[in-house]
Amino acid sequence: MLITPIFSAWQIPCALNTKVAWSETRTLIRAWSDGMCFGSGKIAARKSETGNKYMVAYDRNLSSDSFSHVFYLQKDLLYTFSAWLRLDEGKEIVSAYLRIPNGQNLIVGSVTTESGCWSMLKGGFAVDENMKARLFFASRNTRVELWMDSVSLKPFTRTQWQEQQNNSIGRVRKRNIRIHVTGKKGVKLQGANITVNQIRPHFPLGCSTTEAILNHKAYQDWFTPRFTTTSFNNEMKWYYTEKAPQQENYTVPDAMVSFFKKNRISIRGHTILWASVNVTQPWVKILPPKEILNAAVQRTGSVVSRYLGDVIAWDVMNENLHNSFYEDKLGPNASAMFYQIARALDPQIPLFINEFNTLEFPLDMRVIPSKIVEKIREIRSFPGNEHITMRIGLQGHFWRKPNVSHIRATLDVLGATNIPIWLTELDTKRGPTQAAQLEEVMREAFSHPAVEGMIVWGGWKPTGCNQTCLTDKNYDILPKGCAEMCLIDNNFKNLPAGDVVDKLINEWKSTNVTGVTDGDGVFEQTVFLGEYSVTYSHPLIPRPVEKIFNVTNDEGQFELWVAP
Repeated sequence: MLITPIFSAWQIPCALNTKVAWSETRTLIRAWSDGMCFGSGKIAARKSETGNKYMVAYDRNLSSDSFSHVFYLQKDLLYTFSAWLRLDEGKEIVSAYLRIPNGQNLIVGSVTTESGCWSMLKGGFAVDENMKARLFFASRNTRVELWMDSVSLKPFTRTQWQEQQNNSIGRVRKRNIRIHVTGKKGVKLQGANITVNQIRPHFPLGCSTTEAILNHKAYQDWFTPRFTTTSFNNEMKWYYTEKAPQQENYTVPDAMVSFFKKNRISIRGHTILWASVNVTQPWVKILPPKEILNAAVQRTGSVVSRYLGDVIAWDVMNENLHNSFYEDKLGPNASAMFYQIARALDPQIPLFINEFNTLEFPLDMRVIPSKIVEKIREIRSFPGNEHITMRIGLQGHFWRKPNVSHIRATLDVLGATNIPIWLTELDTKRGPTQAAQLEEVMREAFSHPAVEGMIVWGGWKPTGCNQTCLTDKNYDILPKGCAEMCLIDNNFKNLPAGDVVDKLINEWKSTNVTGVTDGDGVFEQTVFLGEYSVTYSHPLIPRPVEKIFNVTNDEGQFELWVAP
């Protein structure tokens, strides 16, 4: 594996600029010691009181005045990057960029950095051709000194990346089982025939849907055998259930909840409130603040109490880092207050932050990983919210080519909070590469230990997946009424994205696992986590016996003793 060492001693003047090829990095790149300034600032090496050496960029006039280094990059490799950063005063977002030959800047990653502590910037990128590129850092506040230490850049081949995914899946999604078969008086039965089949996977892999599922039997027959979890596109949202004040109508979501409960499909509650003014009902927007508060509290109580025990989670304040309708009207603690109300109504249910662009668009500084972490701290710092059960919802609307290096870095940073992550609204851009990109993101998410579940945003509705929608070749503009991603057409036949989902569903489960017990009456196998049935037979057993068991993600082997 090609890996550059971590560099931490930066002592060469700005004027030097020795170009380094990848074949030379192991010996020459230890400290970016051949680096130079980017822009008109100055850099210098300093030493902490404990003797640690780090670099400082100062006298900065432009946001991009900082450290710089030239790299020779190879196409078809995936690069991961990290650096520890600090400011001498204040608090700012610091980003790492690549200046590529066409003069554009390719973002590598960002982090909120402040004085008094070191923060890790973690990111990643890939390039489409072999090139020489210059890496530099930027922060808007040019008055601050930017400190840097322990920088690492690592390239991986696609094969190496996939090997890491597979190894991680083996660690976090599978478990070794040992089935002990005994006969009368506890005699160990050698040669018992064993068949193990998964009934239900442990990992929630779901699909969104609309009310169309209530009236189309063929759609129901396609949906229910595949998915264990769902999220309603719009049917639980406030603007759907209360279009006019004091005129609630839950007829459609009630019917959908009943259908999915009958079919053992879990439901994510989406969403209690939405922070965007553009999707807030006109009758709410014209209310004075006190009445907005009363209406929103009533809405929260209404929907959460109505579906108490029916949903597995709630998106409380949708897209609250991009939007601030309730904070603007009710004050800075508005969102935290609604999390507290939801928790009081249902103390056990996980409450989600649900945002877009964190995975998809690293240039959106409003939702970089450190901003997500700050929002969680803000919600939990509200009196009474200290121990609230939270989850991180990352929507994943990839209207650009996914950057799996960036995705992994983001999941790593957010996973360090020990708060489970869901991909809540996953789709990829219409076009010939849509299915391949969907598979790439799903594999990366499934392999990451911090990811707890995934909802594909590909639910069917007649107007969204009709022939006009499917044949339109202008992939940059979504035709009115069309879905960005369709798993099936209007005849309920799989489209390429649907084939990808089916392939992964089948790949990520263990079915028809057969064998015989050894001399100790034991059958051993590694299987995906989930609910299983085991059927076993033996000449000393009058008839085949079936037993249901659940392989959870606990430590060590799973031991199961069965006897007629």
